[in-house]
Amino acid sequence: MIRRFISWLFTVPSEEANIGSIIRWWEIRRIPYNIVIGGIGIVSLMLFFFFIDRSHVLKPGEDAEEPLALIAAPFIINLCYTLGWMVECGLRVTRLKKTRKIGLLLFKSGWGFSIVVALFPSVYWGIYYLTHVAFAAH
Repeated sequence: MIRRFISWLFTVPSEEANIGSIIRWWEIRRIPYNIVIGGIGIVSLMLFFFFIDRSHVLKPGEDAEEPLALIAAPFIINLCYTLGWMVECGLRVTRLKKTRKIGLLLFKSGWGFSIVVALFPSVYWGIYYLTHVAFAAH
């Protein structure tokens, strides 16, 4: 079942693309994208707080993150997602059939970039914490 879902998620549409079908292809995949990236983001945020707390780098009363960034992140992520289908539509209109697989390339690149961005704070502070623990042990 998971294989079929992943296959569907990352499959180039078989029909001739027009603006409407391009937008539909992207928009039907927005919900799974938001669920996966949101889940990764939540886990990453919890790990970020864990590692930054254990690192003891914050002064009393200092915030670990900008609260507005947490509110803005889902909107910015979805704006970038929308730019994916906008770029594909623009390329399809100007270059026609030569760009049949460009949507899938944009889609996969967007997923990869989103995962890296979501994981970056927790990975950075995890490495920071673990290196300080390792060097403190010596």
